Amino acid sequence: MLSILSNKYVLATIILAAVFTLSIFLNKILLWIKHLSSKTKTQLDDILIRHISLPLKIIFLVGGFYYALRVVHPSFVIFNLPLDRIFNVIWILTGALFTTKIIHALFLWYTDELQHKFKKKIDSTIFNFVRKVINAIIVIVAILLILMSFGVKITPLLAGLGIGGIAIALALKPTLENFFSAIYLSTDRPIRIGDFIELDDKVSGHVTDIGWRTTRIKTWDNNHLIIPNSKISSAVLRNYNAPRSSMLFAIPIGVSYDADLEKVEKVVIDVSKKVLKRVDGGDPEFKPVVRYTDFGDSSINFNAILKVKDRSAKFPVRHEFIKAIHERFKKERIEIPFPQRDVHTRR
Repeated sequence: MLSILSNKYVLATIILAAVFTLSIFLNKILLWIKHLSSKTKTQLDDILIRHISLPLKIIFLVGGFYYALRVVHPSFVIFNLPLDRIFNVIWILTGALFTTKIIHALFLWYTDELQHKFKKKIDSTIFNFVRKVINAIIVIVAILLILMSFGVKITPLLAGLGIGGIAIALALKPTLENFFSAIYLSTDRPIRIGDFIELDDKVSGHVTDIGWRTTRIKTWDNNHLIIPNSKISSAVLRNYNAPRSSMLFAIPIGVSYDADLEKVEKVVIDVSKKVLKRVDGGDPEFKPVVRYTDFGDSSINFNAILKVKDRSAKFPVRHEFIKAIHERFKKERIEIPFPQRDVHTRR
């Protein structure tokens, strides 16, 4: 038995077979723990098991391959890199993956469970931005640890980066502007994910993501606009969801100079109430308003002011209102005049 184990290839095969057997056993243990965690009150254990299962399996298998290869070929070298250094890099990358998975699980735990218990919830925009920053820090730390494993001294490197920071900042000025604008957008929160915004150049759409460099806006035609954060932070923008989603809007109308304005006002208010109750998104509790604005060339002009629960409802409500008011004006013999001009000639 000892003579068999003295053969390095046989020993390596035994190690690999044991690792694969134990990995199957580990998978069953994780499934058993997952089954037990589903019976607990908190969701943290369920989320953690779901996210750390893959990194744990990778760590287990990599460890098995490492010891098997060490037995077979302890002086194994690739591109002048010894075995220990190669696996150090693999361990660091696996550890970074494991850490990001745990952090992601904690963030999901807050989203799924904790935020419902807190009176003051963290805004989703800041939440996503913080998660991205933490992931970036983990990647940077992993890179520094890999450099250290290759014998690179980090202290002079960091000092050199500090000296060259000014030059880098000047070269990356637009990128840094967008990064700090992302911090501003995430902390000051003029916009949030899901808001419908309109910039001063009439670009408009729903905010779908606020990244460290750009913000994505989904337009009405289902396309995405990718806008630098610096442009959004410096633009005059309208947020249709702040301070609330409901909004008033005016529909301009003109009637003949011969019309009875009291009657016109009553008819418009009556039609407005019916439309707001009938069309989804209209605010049935709102009392419509009519405001006469000016004496036009061919008509007396006024605005019918209605209220909807959100901006998207404005379009079907306006559509149905125009149809209804046109039909009602015909029944009431209220004229919507064509543009006309009286011309007087001298003899």
